[in-house]
Amino acid sequence: MRVGNRVVRNPFDWEAALLDLRVGQDVPVIVRRGAAQRTLTVRIGDLPEVSAPKVTVLRELQLVSLTPAIRAERSIRSQAGALVYQASQRVSEELGLQPGDVIVQVNRTGVATADDVARAIDYYAGRGPIRLFFERGGQLAFTDVLIR
Repeated sequence: MRVGNRVVRNPFDWEAALLDLRVGQDVPVIVRRGAAQRTLTVRIGDLPEVSAPKVTVLRELQLVSLTPAIRAERSIRSQAGALVYQASQRVSEELGLQPGDVIVQVNRTGVATADDVARAIDYYAGRGPIRLFFERGGQLAFTDVLIR
């Protein structure tokens, strides 16, 4: 109903209120549940993947280790893996990976973090095709890549 001093009547008011907020700021928010109104204080934070440490792989692919917050925010089914945070157009075209994908396995090696993916790709590079298993839109898929 209200964010700080701003009244929220619709989704556009909400988006406009968010533009005035800064990370780390404590903001009073008035919400309504049924007939009851409550005042809450909310600390503004970045999206989980924005503040998460990023691992760069193949110079054109940025990965973030999957966390419970990222899983919840993006409705990711996999328990562990590495979220593709950024991918160049070339990587997207050649590897078939896109931002939002979650790499869960490299060849027969399950991965739990972005560092695991980087180590596995370094290990398998130059040894033949690498099969990357990933989650996209709640479905598992794979792509085969050759890294020299």
